[in-house]
Amino acid sequence: MRYLFWLVVVPIILVVIIGLVGERKLTFTDSPQFTVTFSAAHARYLGFEPDELLQRIIADYQPVHFRLQANWNEIEATSGVYDFSELDKFVAMVKDSGATITLAVGRKLPRWPECHDPAWIEDLRFDEITVRQFKMVAAVVEHYRSESAIIRWQLENEPLFAYGACLQPNKHRLMAEINLLQRLDSSRPILLTDSGELSSWWEVAHLADDLGTTFYRVTWNPVIGYYTYPWPAYYYRLKAALVSPWVNNIIVSELQLEPWAPQGLASLPLAEAQNSLSLEMFKENINVFKKTGFTEAMLWGVEWWYYAKDKLGEPGYWQVGKELFK
Repeated sequence: MRYLFWLVVVPIILVVIIGLVGERKLTFTDSPQFTVTFSAAHARYLGFEPDELLQRIIADYQPVHFRLQANWNEIEATSGVYDFSELDKFVAMVKDSGATITLAVGRKLPRWPECHDPAWIEDLRFDEITVRQFKMVAAVVEHYRSESAIIRWQLENEPLFAYGACLQPNKHRLMAEINLLQRLDSSRPILLTDSGELSSWWEVAHLADDLGTTFYRVTWNPVIGYYTYPWPAYYYRLKAALVSPWVNNIIVSELQLEPWAPQGLASLPLAEAQNSLSLEMFKENINVFKKTGFTEAMLWGVEWWYYAKDKLGEPGYWQVGKELFK
């Protein structure tokens, strides 16, 4: 019994104490900021012209903050030739609306296949790819560091979590990339992200200024099909408290407001979308998130809301989304 006390009871007590102390460092709110994550590649995949969809989002929602991303295959499709023209246009559109921007840079960025690699790196050795990756990151930061609308960098996406058709996590490579970004621009915080459901956040928190976590309720895999995560809001809040000594702020960087599609969203019937994101589940995901008290959530799926309205004849998601920005 004595060993059980030291092995089980004492660690639980310590976790609770650390959690309570950590909560005092964090800022919580019942009126969070909702950030729009916008991907030009995802807009095209769903059949839209990205600039037209972005303008629709701005006009209908008037968000105060966006996350945009510099996909490698879009800004350096030809080796050594950087083309920021399209991303420049998106940045200007957001800036003109009065909103600010988190710009995601790196090799592994939001949306499948996670690593948005240009075709020409296929012939390079692994070490050569890393050199070119760092050169690309430097080019992006140097191009945008004078842009006042950009108030935060996101470096990579879940860089220490193995997911996607992508490279394996490497903490030393990530630390070198962080050092590069900090040398180029020390004026903005760096956001690092991690899985909210399947990670402790421990490693990432030690490296980040701000920490972002996913917030998924229903996912799908080929072994068990659709799966509902049982985690309550306090699960995320406690984890946040435990890592709070090492970060300035903790946000939700991926709030699930889009169905999980086994065969891809563009071929997902509306009826099957209900398995992972009915309108009721959409609202519930928002309500559970709000219970965490986190100050910001990056909304995942705004492009699909418009797809559901325009292509599937279901305007409900787009309409409920409007309520978030009132």
